[in-house]
Amino acid sequence: MSWDPYDPGAEPDLDPGPAPHAVEDPTALWDPGTVDPTALPDATDPYADPTDPTDPTDPYAVPGLDPGLDPDGAPADDGIPDLPNFDPAQSDPGAVLGNPGEAMDLWQEQAGQNACAISAQGMVLEYLTGERVSEEQLTEEAASREWYDGTGTRPEHVGSLLELHGVPVQQVEGASLEQLEGVLADGGAAIVGLDAQEIWAPGHDPDDDALGDAPGIPGQDANHAVWVTGIDNSDPAHPMVILNDSGHPDGQGLEVPLDEFMGAWQDSGNLLVAAGTQRGV
Repeated sequence: MSWDPYDPGAEPDLDPGPAPHAVEDPTALWDPGTVDPTALPDATDPYADPTDPTDPTDPYAVPGLDPGLDPDGAPADDGIPDLPNFDPAQSDPGAVLGNPGEAMDLWQEQAGQNACAISAQGMVLEYLTGERVSEEQLTEEAASREWYDGTGTRPEHVGSLLELHGVPVQQVEGASLEQLEGVLADGGAAIVGLDAQEIWAPGHDPDDDALGDAPGIPGQDANHAVWVTGIDNSDPAHPMVILNDSGHPDGQGLEVPLDEFMGAWQDSGNLLVAAGTQRGV
């Protein structure tokens, strides 16, 4: 694996940075560094699109999509695609799985590149225990144990920081939507690995992903890790997955259409790290 599902800066080999970049360890997940709005695309990235017209001088550029447009096609003031956020007042409480409203209060934007997995674990740790640990401390703890080397968190170590702080986790590869829903229904927290470009690009076609769907190399196109805080079925025809995404500047309760989420999650081999559940995933 080469990406940190919690770290958009990690490259998938199969802890939102915002813009994808190359990593030395192809098995480390990268942080929204891949998605990091302040990260610059790396021309040496083997997963970079050589036809990508993104201006490398734009610190908010995100490879693979036009960062100058919002979902309605109008220029975004900060250069980052404008995505919807969960609003408890506009949803049916009985149709919402999980506790996304409560989780929104714990959202933090990551400070370090490739630290998405670290940041996601920090938010989940506070959610489950009430203990807030700084990203700096968590990064030091991970680095000292070789769980993080600056290029991201390897998939097998997503959840290791939670265990270090006394929170048992279950890591599942090839997880199903039903398993994810079970974690949320049980009051637990779910961290997943995915392709940040797919969830940050409004209207992304989940079928337009030849690299991520290529046989024999699952997880190769995943580059980010996020905390899934809920699923909103208020509009049954258009269910929305709710994320606390440390790699996106507006990632507090970020809403993503279910089909787009599933396409992005598939790129990590449907990696699911569950914490705080009372039963097996």
